[in-house]
Parts: sequence; structure tokens; C-alpha cells
Amino acid sequence: MSMTARNHFDEDIQRVEAFLVLAKEQSEAGSPERLVNDLRLSAIASSVGAMDAYLCDKYVDCITAALRAYANKSWDKLRAYANKSWDESKPEHPYLKISLPAREIIDASKSEDRARPQWEIRMAARKLMERDNMLSISKVKENFNPILPEGHKLWNDFIHILIAKNRKRFTGVVEEDLDKLSGEELQKKRKSAIDTVKDCLVEIVQIRHDWIHNCGRPKSAIKRYSQGKAKIYIYYIKTFVEELDNFIEDHRLV
Repeated sequence: MSMTARNHFDEDIQRVEAFLVLAKEQSEAGSPERLVNDLRLSAIASSVGAMDAYLCDKYVDCITAALRAYANKSWDKLRAYANKSWDESKPEHPYLKISLPAREIIDASKSEDRARPQWEIRMAARKLMERDNMLSISKVKENFNPILPEGHKLWNDFIHILIAKNRKRFTGVVEEDLDKLSGEELQKKRKSAIDTVKDCLVEIVQIRHDWIHNCGRPKSAIKRYSQGKAKIYIYYIKTFVEELDNFIEDHRLV
């Protein structure tokens, strides 16, 4: 399993945090507040870029692993695990419905470098993501659940990990809020936490869109962010990606 996506994210988030350090230094040095705010906005927007790059790279890795399993005739086992028991009447695996770019498959298959089996599958999957992004949070469940087994699906089986961080603004609840709950009430709280996390991530993604598309003016005035606010937004992105990556790597089928 490739660690490229996670390694790149770790490096990219360090670059993001360097923006924040620079913003703090510039503020303390008496630089214009607009410059300091722009550095903070750049940091927030770059954290979203780091998340998007990670999600795209991770998706490519998952597609590649699953389709290689199919090519190596170990797909039946994958289906059996994913569906608890292999049943021909069940829907086709979502990854089998993906249309990969033919040119990349043909060109890579002609390569003399055969040290990496089915390399054409990875090249085609990468090309697929070049014209797409993962900034729609709804895609996270859609794209990664196919490689996760029952009992370890997004978001229901993942949200408790984020709740355990005890960041109420991020999840809406903390572990203490759930201690005495069970059954339907517990499920309602977890569902509420999922919605809160999604809303939070969507809000941060929108900051990136506003910065890129209208230079930080969603209406007419430039949005301003304190050092603390920028730092917490980046923390949310970093925490989400790190825990998602751990979750996928701990439970993925291939």
C-alpha cells in the first residue's frame, strides 16, 4: 500500500503551518494587518489544497489496489469481505463502474519497465483524477467506502474517532456527552456530530474558494481571520486527514 498520499500531506501541512508562523512574525513586527490577514488566508486555503491532494491521491491508491486485485484474480475474496458473504445478486462493486482513460492504459502497458505489475492501472487512475477534485465532502464516503468492510464504514464507524478529540466546535459533542446515552439517542448524537464535522469542513473549503475566486471577498469586504481562528481551521483539516488515513489503512480490504 502506497504511503505517498500521507507523506505528501504531512509535508504540505508543514508548509501550511509555516505560513501561520510567518503571519505571527509579521504581526509582531508591525506589518500591515492586510498582509498578515492575507498570510492567514493563504494558510487556510493551502490546508484545503493539501486535503484535496491527499484525498485524490488516496482514492487513486485505493482504485489501483482494488483493480489490481481484480486483475490478479483475488477479487472474489475482496467481494466476499466487503459484502460479508459473496452473493452474485448483490450490486456490482462501485470501482468496477469507473471508466479509466484508455490511452494511459495502452501507453503504460507498452512500457518496457515491467518491474511494477499493472502499472497501467495506476497511471489511468491518476489521469482520471487530474480532471476532478475531492472538495465535495460527500465524495469521501462515496469514494472510500467501497474498499472498507462492513463495520468499518464512513461515516458512522469513523465519527467516534473524531469525537474522542473532544473538540466541541468541530464535532458538536464530546465523549462526555455520549457517556450515558445508548440506542436511538446515541445514534442521533453521532448523526449530529457527523453533520457538524461536514458543515465545518464545508465552511473551510468555502474560505478556500473565496480566496481563490474573489481574493477573499465573498461579498464586498475582505474576510478577516485572527491567528487563533486560522490555526483552529488548519487543525481541523489536519486532524480529519490524519485520522481518516489511519482509519483507511487500518481497515482497507486491499
